[in-house]
Amino acid sequence: MSKVKILWSGITGRTGKQALEIAKKSDAVEIVAGICRSDKSFYNYDELNDIKKDFDVIVDFSHKDSFDKILKFALKVKKPILIGTAGLTTEQIQAFEEASNTIPVFRGGNFRFAVKEFIDQVVEYAKTGDEDNIDLIETHYKTKKVPSETAKVVAKRVFDETGKTINIKSYLEYDELINDYQVANLHCRVIGFKELADNVLKIAVMMKNKKPDGIYDLDRLFKEEQSINIQL
Repeated sequence: MSKVKILWSGITGRTGKQALEIAKKSDAVEIVAGICRSDKSFYNYDELNDIKKDFDVIVDFSHKDSFDKILKFALKVKKPILIGTAGLTTEQIQAFEEASNTIPVFRGGNFRFAVKEFIDQVVEYAKTGDEDNIDLIETHYKTKKVPSETAKVVAKRVFDETGKTINIKSYLEYDELINDYQVANLHCRVIGFKELADNVLKIAVMMKNKKPDGIYDLDRLFKEEQSINIQL
């Protein structure tokens, strides 16, 4: 089986650096080119049309100011795109939702398999509990933007499936790259970006052969895929 070839936007970010290291040792994926705003070792966002490398999937973990260019490029080359860029405007969200009718688009607010399991547990807790309002306490490293996209996903899924409200309480306490989520006695902790990069690369493998059909997220992939046991 040939490797899935990836073009990574935001390659010098925390997740991109970890993904590069994982891909170097992988039999399943290859990062064939990277894009960033400042490092001349990679392409910049005004050089997208100069990229001649063949690739299967675009991963975007960049900055909202670069997002419009990378989405336009994905539409031009008609390749699947995974969107992990935070802080997108309403107009940008509308743009990738429209793009999902033309190219496969993954945008879930969460890329970590362990966090998906936690979210599923919270939904089940909400279904069986008596509370109409449930507290989600998230505690992160000090530069994290809050409320996190993950917390928003939890709140939306709980409301959509139970009609109950999640009260998000966010704290920035850690000097290390730690993310904690807790609802009642349910707890999830993720540390650093290596696991995140690993999970993103696995999602890229799954998205390679998807068809344009609305927004994909982890819930949808887990329902559609017969096996998530991808070895990098």
